Amino acid sequence: MAKDRKKLERLPTKTSPRNQGKSSIIKVSFPSSARNAKLITIDEIDSFSKIGREPNNKTSLLKEQKIKQAFAKIIGEPGSFKDWGGEKSDLYSTRIKVRGKRLAAAIAFKGRGTRGKLVPKKMGKNGDQINRLFEEPAQLFLVVYGGQIDSSVIAQMQAFATGVAISGRKVYYGVVDGTDLGRLASGYPEFFRLGARKK
Repeated sequence: MAKDRKKLERLPTKTSPRNQGKSSIIKVSFPSSARNAKLITIDEIDSFSKIGREPNNKTSLLKEQKIKQAFAKIIGEPGSFKDWGGEKSDLYSTRIKVRGKRLAAAIAFKGRGTRGKLVPKKMGKNGDQINRLFEEPAQLFLVVYGGQIDSSVIAQMQAFATGVAISGRKVYYGVVDGTDLGRLASGYPEFFRLGARKK
């Protein structure tokens, strides 16, 4: 074959496998329950029904703790949630309503301490905050940030949500970016204490 270049090119190797003209079909299937993972927007969550149309642009100045407190007040969650190294979510509640049903929700917040577009590596010391979020026994998973959220965050959430859904649990996942957070502040100014948006 060293003398015949054409034969040498047809030789299957580890780096250049050849199928000798035979086609191979690889089928990958997922349980139908994987379809139980649904992307949701803040407009579809009943507990935030007063959300405004126009955003209050001051929410980017809020600290993470202030955003968390506002959410807790809106959904009527009286519990105390302090940050610590081993937490899975920043706010866990069973009082959020989605499409008429009360669900358990796990929420991760990122405040003004995070700069620029939010990507997975900015979430947690080891970039594993989304992973830990989906370890909570919840049906609704949200990431809230006062700026732009990269699509890679949603893609990672989708992957984990699908994994949870395969176990048979119906789950919703989504993000609340700076614009939606501003709209929420416009609808609930008494909880964010930013004042009404000027017209």
